Amino acid sequence: MRNMHNNSNALISILVLIIICYAPSKAYPADTVYAVIDLPPFGCQPSGNVECINTKYTQIVVNAIDDETDTIQAFPYPRALNMFETGQSPILIALTNKRLMKQAHVIELYSGDFYLVSMGLEVSLEGRTISYLRGADVQKEIASSVDATPFEVNDYRQMDMMIEANRLAYVIIPRYIYENKADSIFKNTEILSEHSLPILLYVNKNESNYLERIKTALSKTSLPSSEQYRHLFY
Repeated sequence: MRNMHNNSNALISILVLIIICYAPSKAYPADTVYAVIDLPPFGCQPSGNVECINTKYTQIVVNAIDDETDTIQAFPYPRALNMFETGQSPILIALTNKRLMKQAHVIELYSGDFYLVSMGLEVSLEGRTISYLRGADVQKEIASSVDATPFEVNDYRQMDMMIEANRLAYVIIPRYIYENKADSIFKNTEILSEHSLPILLYVNKNESNYLERIKTALSKTSLPSSEQYRHLFY
């Protein structure tokens, strides 16, 4: 009887071990937050009424690597970048950023159209200011072509307020915002140059195991270009 009891205990132990070894493991802990940059119509808080393109791409990636948690939250540009750099968010969709590229696998998702715009302000050289997104290195490089003092903003709403206060001589702005407000704040302005800038998915190098899964998920989806989201501006 004792041998039967011992054998039974051994069998139970083996079964428990098998269950532990083969049970599906969760990719990330339950409190993982996947950051998206609060920058409509590119990124915004997930909701049933608004469908921002970067938020949808983020959801596709989350579904591919995390079968339980889908906590996607919108943050200002600098906070979202910091969350990725510090490992709080394993993925992020953003414009080109050299610091992020050093610690990430990069996948280009699509391109966004941007204008370098002269606001037509008659100010001295010392008073010329150009505004672009904080942390967007590719916009910073465009801004360096203009002889003006840089002023970085967290989002285009902040840029709008500065434009209306006549505080900016130049801006780098998405084409959709410019076209939407061509008859108001951009009425007497000049487009100096046009740029098609890549929108990138950054995947933390510590998550290399999920890279192929992410690529497969993205290859199976077909989202419209950001042009389809112009109606979400303001």
